[in-house]
Amino acid sequence: MQQDKPIPGKKSKSQFAVLLNWPLVRKLESLVFLAMFLAVPLFAFRVIDYTARQLALQNTAHDLVKDIRRVKLMAGKFNFDVTVEARKGLNGKPACYVLRNGDHVMEEIVLAKGVSMIGEVTFHPDGHPKSPATFEIHTDNRSLSVDVDGGGVVSMP
Repeated sequence: MQQDKPIPGKKSKSQFAVLLNWPLVRKLESLVFLAMFLAVPLFAFRVIDYTARQLALQNTAHDLVKDIRRVKLMAGKFNFDVTVEARKGLNGKPACYVLRNGDHVMEEIVLAKGVSMIGEVTFHPDGHPKSPATFEIHTDNRSLSVDVDGGGVVSMP
């Protein structure tokens, strides 16, 4: 009988290598790669959606600040009270805020989808508000506030 002796210059296979089914291992590697390839865009879309919502919130707050400052100047220029009033979206109509004089709506600004707002301020012709006010701007999980103090100074804390 001949004993199993290693042949000089030739590597012997380990027991582990003999037990593995290499075509199956390659298929498993391909499956893992495909899963990673599909998972990355799903996370990317979530990040893009979250960023877009936060950007919509920031842009709405900045637009509101600009419009409040414009209303303050308008009240003095036209010598009548001007109000900035937030309105909720009802019956499929999106949320908005309006610039009005009494019951006359001068301008309506529609908010981005998913953004809502509450608050109201009225400016007299002298440029001072009737009373200090705070606007709360909301999206799904975040909110910002815009404050108008007694002197008519607008700020975003």
